[in-house]
Amino acid sequence: MTTSPLFPPDATEPPPAIVVDGRYVFGTYNGPVPVVNPLDATTPGPLPRARRRSRDLRLKEWEAFQLGDDDWFVLGAVYNAKVLGLLQVLVVNKQAATIARWETKLPAPLLDVAHGLTGTASSGEFAGLRLEIGNDLADGLVTVDAEHAGTALKSVLGLHVTGDCGGAGHLAVVHPFDDDHALYSHKTMMPAHGSLVVDGERVGFDDERGFLILDDHHGDYPRPMQYDWVTAARRGANGRVEGFNLTDNQIRNPGVYNENAIWIDDTVHRLPAVTVHRPDGPWGTWHIRDASGAVDVTFTPTVPSTMHVGPRKALAEYYAPYGWYEGVIHAEHTTLTVDGMFGVGEQKRISL
Repeated sequence: MTTSPLFPPDATEPPPAIVVDGRYVFGTYNGPVPVVNPLDATTPGPLPRARRRSRDLRLKEWEAFQLGDDDWFVLGAVYNAKVLGLLQVLVVNKQAATIARWETKLPAPLLDVAHGLTGTASSGEFAGLRLEIGNDLADGLVTVDAEHAGTALKSVLGLHVTGDCGGAGHLAVVHPFDDDHALYSHKTMMPAHGSLVVDGERVGFDDERGFLILDDHHGDYPRPMQYDWVTAARRGANGRVEGFNLTDNQIRNPGVYNENAIWIDDTVHRLPAVTVHRPDGPWGTWHIRDASGAVDVTFTPTVPSTMHVGPRKALAEYYAPYGWYEGVIHAEHTTLTVDGMFGVGEQKRISL
């Protein structure tokens, strides 16, 4: 059990649902929450139907993945911001520092984000891009399938990957923005195998080195929504998956409630609250640290990526570079050196 005041409490067994009797069940859990029902949360006041509609419109929901091997890093998402949707697959060649993009905005009703991770799928198809993330955590499987037939300006894409989460560690959170609004997130890291085909050429992956990060996310965010986030994973010398997730967001009491953790094979180790500093802006070196020195990581972007919306980025300002990590992370019972790990970072502010 966690005893040090530097670290958050240990994760516990999940509740039956993220909302029970109209109230969020705040906590940090070591397995999937069976029922993901944020719209069942109630708030004081009249007009319950109008309140539910308002909550639905502010709820940001996505299921995303990061996957790859020693040469490739792929990020994808089925994203529902309610005012619009997004399908996205981004393929990064780590050594060449290049990025290929398949992404399209679409009306939100044309995509589906899963509620629960057993026997479900998050999916969408629009403007030639089809993406489906299949969830069968009860059987220890996650599948990713993405296809694009190609155009004169865009390569053909074929991405088909299976992740084995039968022995994976899970971090599921129901964390408060306030008494009545919460972030639900479920992250897990696992070995994976499959194929990445671009323009008829199979370019990835090494099946003995493949990994997959699953990121299921339903946030009843304040407006504007904003956070800093970094993550990376790899297969260690012994073939075990190791990686980390570090976030500085709008959660109340981040010393207790946060998504910060390292994964070593099937074990998740929780971490303190962190802050992210970018003295040279989003394309310069990022410094991710906690107050005690347990987390001391730098992120050096090599591949820029942005997505802004509105005049002067008024509706969305989003930087998401890819690059290399250095440093060390000390959990209470283990240490992870992140030198040479490759991953992604996000600086996000959204007013949509």
